[in-house]
Amino acid sequence: MAAKNNKRSNKPTFPVEDIHKQLKKMDRKVPGAVAVFIAAAEEYLAAEIIEKAAVLCRQKKKSVIGAAEIIEAIKADNELKTLLGKNLK
Repeated sequence: MAAKNNKRSNKPTFPVEDIHKQLKKMDRKVPGAVAVFIAAAEEYLAAEIIEKAAVLCRQKKKSVIGAAEIIEAIKADNELKTLLGKNLK
């Protein structure tokens, strides 16, 4: 995931071209639609995690989402914990 660093926006981007290049390293016959699907799935997953972390921060009356809140939000959600729990400390 690359981040735009300009004055207008600090929104994350999910570069389909970069994902497609990585997939082509594994198999040269990967269609571009696969990279689009993966980028969309990554974007959806990131949005879900950030949304849950934001709710957690509001409950704690914090104004900034930090790594600890993201990890806690993942651990609090059963589906995210199943998907990503192995990689959490």
